[in-house]
Amino acid sequence: MIRGIPYTLRYSRRAKRLSLQVVPGEVRVTAPPGASISVIDKFVRSRTRWVTEKLAYFASVVPPFIPSGFIHGSEVTVLGRKTILQLSENASEVERFIERNGILYAYLPRGSDLTLAVAKWLDELLLSHVKGIAGKYSHLGLVPSGIRLRTARTRWGSCSPQGKIMINRMLVHAPMIVVEYVVVHELVHLRHRNHSKKFWKTVKSIQGDVKPHKQWLRLQGAYLLNRTP
Repeated sequence: MIRGIPYTLRYSRRAKRLSLQVVPGEVRVTAPPGASISVIDKFVRSRTRWVTEKLAYFASVVPPFIPSGFIHGSEVTVLGRKTILQLSENASEVERFIERNGILYAYLPRGSDLTLAVAKWLDELLLSHVKGIAGKYSHLGLVPSGIRLRTARTRWGSCSPQGKIMINRMLVHAPMIVVEYVVVHELVHLRHRNHSKKFWKTVKSIQGDVKPHKQWLRLQGAYLLNRTP
């Protein structure tokens, strides 16, 4: 505990030294096997000020709202917009979702699993927008060989050596401009595989000032990553 702030401790064979991570409302410490509690406590105490500032930093923003499960009347942030879920039975036995004026209408057959249905719809919504963004910049020669969604704890996207792009499905809760930034970021990796000056110059030539988008991912985005299993 750091001056009243508890932390979780995990031992890892991969860890060669002590490391500390701060996420919204939680402090995580990773230690190599055999590290003593006294040494770990001393390490954590030496970073008390940084930890306190980091926790306050997260607490200064309003995070996207995502319930652990969906029911009639649930609030959820969809592409940066607060929406309220309204459930209705659908006699046609076909799942349908309509988003209008801050309300997400879900028409589902009787007995449907609402949480699974909403998660599927969110995936389809995000994937549709991601493909649209990729198509928007295809004239630049930045054409991926494939696009897929994944659940990830530490990254928003990736680009494989084969040119396949992965996007974190939790981005469906981020504003569209942030989603576009992440997609463009990965598209530019098709040309520049690292984060060199040429890489960032290309990203900025497409997106302009990306600092606000990066800051959103560091702050509000941290809540989304922290929600990932």
